[in-house]
Order: sequence, then C-alpha cells, then structure tokens
Amino acid sequence: MKNCSNCGASNPNKAKFCNECGKELPLDFEPIPSVKKREADIMFVLDCTGSMQGEIDAIRDAITAFADTIESEGVRVRVGLIEFRDRLIDEEHRVLTFSGQPFTKDAAAFRQEVSALKATGGGDEPESSLDAVMLALRQPFSPDASKVIVLVTDAPPHIPDKETKSIEEVVQKIKSVGVQQFYLLIRTKEPSCEVYLKLLEGTRGIAFELGKGDDFRSRAENFKRTLMSLGKTISTATR
Repeated sequence: MKNCSNCGASNPNKAKFCNECGKELPLDFEPIPSVKKREADIMFVLDCTGSMQGEIDAIRDAITAFADTIESEGVRVRVGLIEFRDRLIDEEHRVLTFSGQPFTKDAAAFRQEVSALKATGGGDEPESSLDAVMLALRQPFSPDASKVIVLVTDAPPHIPDKETKSIEEVVQKIKSVGVQQFYLLIRTKEPSCEVYLKLLEGTRGIAFELGKGDDFRSRAENFKRTLMSLGKTISTATR
C-alpha cells in the first residue's frame, strides 16, 4: 500500500491519485535488482621437483591469458601459488606472497614470482602433495569468492605425509572449508596417481591429463593449452 502525504489515506501501490483527497501520488519505481559480481580465488598447488620445469614455465608464461580467459566471462579473479617438493627429506613447501598476501590480481607480479621458481629436488617418486593441499586450504580465501584449488603434479602422494595421515583427512578438510572447485592436473593413466581422484569427492572438479615425456618444452606447450581449457571450465563453474 501507498500512503498519501496530504491526508494519510492508504492507496493501492498502482494508484496515481489519492482515493480520499485526489492528490497526485508519487510514482512507484521498481528497484533494479543488484547483480552479484562473480569472483574466484584460485590457488595453484604446484609440484616443483626436478621433472616439472615445463609446467613451471607454462604457468609463468600463460597466467595472463589464463586470467583473461576467466575475466572475459565476467569473473573477477585472484591467483596464488604454493610450491612443494618432499617434506620427508626436509624440502619444505612455500606460499608465494604479493605485498605480503597469498593472492593477487596482478598477473605481472604473479609472473615475476613464478619466474624465480626452479624445478629441483624431490627425492623418491612420491611427493608431499597432500601436505601442500592442506596448506592451501588454510589460506585466506575471500568469503565472497568461489574457492578454487588446482593441484599440479606428476608424482603420487606420500601417504602418510609429514603432517597429513590419510587422503580422507584432506577430503574432509576440503568439505569443511567449502571449496567449490578442485582441479587435478596429473598423470591420469598412472595407477599410482589414481588416489588423487578421491579429492574430487564432495566438490566440483575434473582431472586433466598432465602429459608425459622428457621434452619439457613440448610438455610446456601442451600444458598451456590445458590451462586455457581449465580457465574456461572455472569461469563456467563460478556462480
């Protein structure tokens, strides 16, 4: 109902004049619904052991196009990266920081930090990927953004790891944190890597093929194409 400012009488919302005194009533304007801006915080969890130089180079070189692919679909994006190796031989993981923060909108700053990464170490084949994912889950994602984690590795995980005892422990943490999207870039045809698929339970995600071969330049080019596909997938899945 709409009250007349002259006599106080109640009138239907659509009335143009007061039913009691005839005074013209103010027009009704339907409020324009606000459009919720779509945002995504994407944390890469990147294996930086000796065999991964091609993937490091690809993320460095393709991050601008990757972010542009997502933002062209109307999604504002921040990115971050955790490098990991093998904590069981004292190779500790590390969160890259940008002005003290783990996420950045500045693709140039991200590239600069990634450029300093070197593929070294690793020890035996399994790596500390589960501990690294748990570290990613502790990062300060924006409450307004879709939480996205991208795990990139060519090796199976240590189970147990230095901190994490089982893959089920990681699955429960993913659910409790409320990660909306979880993506794997792994050797999908390697039986030892199939255990990673369990991480997709309870969240939206896909496993992409990382690729094989010793020619890291060729792997890097293949990985760049995979990143572009991943960018489109993230923008479509972000609500």
